[in-house]
Amino acid sequence: MTNTNTASTVDRSWLTAAKQTISQWSYIMLKDADDHDIDWDWVNSLDLEHGIGVAHPADLEAGAASSVHDLLKADLAIRDQLEAILAKMSMTFMRDFDRHIKTYELPRALAYADRRLTDQIALLRDRGVAEGLWTVTDEDRQRVTVPVLHAAEGSGLTDADLDDVQDHTAEIVNARAEQRKADREKREAARHERQMALFEADEKQYGSVEAGPDESAPSDSSSDAGSPDYLIEAQPIINDDNPAVPDITQVNQNETAVSEERYEQFRHAAAEHVAARQAAAPKDYWREVYLPGRDVDNVMGIDLETNGTEPYRAYIIDVGFEYMNMKSPRPTNTGADYSYDKDYYESGDAYDQHRYSFGVTPEAARHGNAFIIQLTGIDISQRTGADYPLFDEDPAAQADLLKRLTSQPFVAHMATFEHSFFMLNVAGYAEAYRNGHVTIIDTLPMSRLWDEGSIPCEGHPDGDNTLDAYAKRQGALHEDDAERHLGLEDSHIMLLAMKHHLTQLKAEARGPWGPGGKAGVGGKRIINRRRRTWRQ
Repeated sequence: MTNTNTASTVDRSWLTAAKQTISQWSYIMLKDADDHDIDWDWVNSLDLEHGIGVAHPADLEAGAASSVHDLLKADLAIRDQLEAILAKMSMTFMRDFDRHIKTYELPRALAYADRRLTDQIALLRDRGVAEGLWTVTDEDRQRVTVPVLHAAEGSGLTDADLDDVQDHTAEIVNARAEQRKADREKREAARHERQMALFEADEKQYGSVEAGPDESAPSDSSSDAGSPDYLIEAQPIINDDNPAVPDITQVNQNETAVSEERYEQFRHAAAEHVAARQAAAPKDYWREVYLPGRDVDNVMGIDLETNGTEPYRAYIIDVGFEYMNMKSPRPTNTGADYSYDKDYYESGDAYDQHRYSFGVTPEAARHGNAFIIQLTGIDISQRTGADYPLFDEDPAAQADLLKRLTSQPFVAHMATFEHSFFMLNVAGYAEAYRNGHVTIIDTLPMSRLWDEGSIPCEGHPDGDNTLDAYAKRQGALHEDDAERHLGLEDSHIMLLAMKHHLTQLKAEARGPWGPGGKAGVGGKRIINRRRRTWRQ
């Protein structure tokens, strides 16, 4: 991976060219993530190369003649509208089985523009602070932390005057999450209703052992006679935890066990009880698809550091990756052991280590990020200039990374984070992923499902499955140390923990070698299932 681009050599013409695929997107994507009609003409009108915000550079300076309130309000409205479209594009692209949409360039271009718009919004907030109009505090709002404006003392404003320039990201994200929850519950209710209908149909045709014999059957038989659940020493088995089933005394006293009037009630209640128990069965843990298989060997571990959590707002500032074999010996001629930030790190036969630093825009550098300094030690205010190209403007770096990501499985801890940034930053990644050329392994579900030390507690209801905790439990990180939050170091302790863990699991016939384990490499990989086209 090379860091070669400078501001004067960056070719941004691809941003405008990406809009040529709008007709492909508009053909199958009519609604955004909030179920609003998409104005694709508006999307086409956006100047992705030169900026989509309403403010000019002079408007970002304190004391400018323009209204910072009006500029901030307009920029926030643009971002909300754009991000509602972006939030739907990944699902649309992956479910485009007929390949109406050829490339993922448009979402990458919109995300590129959205990052610059977010920089501008931050500086407009800073201008309002400098002009004594408001103060800004970061506040947790359920799933999201957002900057909240408060009227400054002596500004003549009230908090109500700032309602239309508040960041509504939390409200939007939380509302979408609640809608998804409601949709899931609706689907579950529909599934339960279908299950009940099947029970009713079966009972009408075959009768119900639990609620009483089918009177349409011969007197010396039952529709369930001979089944292993029916007879034990010539007596029907009674399901003791089913309140709809009469006890054995009643059965002995009367063949039907209940009066005709109550018979239908019992039969329905029995079916409802079984359906309710099925509905209450634990659902599959969705991250299980990222678990490794028994034959996993050569992998590339990767970790990204960014200046935020949203891939369409934040920049990749640090990339670290290395290779490690889980089974076979380390390749020869791979050079000497690497010197990590922590000198006690076990080598683990890792090889081909890489660390790359990237920058942010001058606007993002000007705003800074104190939290990232504290977390990683990286000061983004110093990450500008030729030594720190922007990753989303460096096609050579993207091409090099794509080649590596498609050459063998890549491993990450909470891999959906890295995946989301690759989708909107690496040219060709989304297409390669959709075509089945990318395999993703995640050590997070390994920690949660296969590590007995991951004990649930109040702060971690599913156990502490952070990389820091997992690496310590697997002996890859000292108990008195902490995760470094640098790409290469975190990639290393992750791979080392994975290798230790797999060795232990194999010795104990658990995990991939247990009853639910998978053969092969494992991990998440798209399997193409194109729709069949029937010809007359």
